[in-house]
Amino acid sequence: MEEHFIPGVHNYCDRWCERCPFTARCRVYANEQEFSEETADPADPAFWQNIKKNFESVLEMLDKMMADMGIDPDEIADANKEKPDPNIQALERDMRDKTMQYANIVNDFFDRNASYFEFKSEELEEQIEIGLPVDVESWQFFQDAVDVIRWYQYFISAKIHRAIGSLEHMEEFDNPMQSDSNGSAKIAKIAIERSLGAWEVICQQLAEKKEEILAIQQQLQQIRAEVDQLFPNSNNFHRPGFDDEPDNTMRLEFNPN
Repeated sequence: MEEHFIPGVHNYCDRWCERCPFTARCRVYANEQEFSEETADPADPAFWQNIKKNFESVLEMLDKMMADMGIDPDEIADANKEKPDPNIQALERDMRDKTMQYANIVNDFFDRNASYFEFKSEELEEQIEIGLPVDVESWQFFQDAVDVIRWYQYFISAKIHRAIGSLEHMEEFDNPMQSDSNGSAKIAKIAIERSLGAWEVICQQLAEKKEEILAIQQQLQQIRAEVDQLFPNSNNFHRPGFDDEPDNTMRLEFNPN
């Protein structure tokens, strides 16, 4: 039965299936589960059979979508021969540089403070061993914040790059509000907002790193402001599933108080 799957729910998610409330209704997740360890061996004929089946399913789905939308595949091929807009290419490079700079700063922060985190971990273990009161929940919250920052550090760059790269095709959508550019920009901003919240949690636990973390947050805020300026309607993009059932969505909004 396919009726319970939410069409397109996977298109504008953050790919963090372990924390997603919609995995039971996601066709992509179901396919990935079918592609289990038993069929992941390239020496196993089942591996290639599964690849073939998935490929054929995708082709069938794309053919149906194009037919429903009245799209001629030959016209798409001709359109792809057009030279890309140099202004959009320049914008892509600029935003890629800024977002990758952030990703590299994240790596630098955790690499530079690795010994500090190790010291804090050992200190926490010692406090527990000697029976001192320890707010374990706050430190678990801290670890969750680290996980969020790490998960999104490259995701942000990838989604913004996709959003800008799709700008040339916004007019091809019957409803430009639902363009791939707006959808990609929206999930990029969600990732930025969650990262900002996660950095705030780390700042509260490591007050001595406040200035360093504040500089990182300011850089993220600047990236978010630029995305808002480039895609002013992205907040109105409707994400299947996530915007239909917001109360059922894990927002990862950090508030340790």
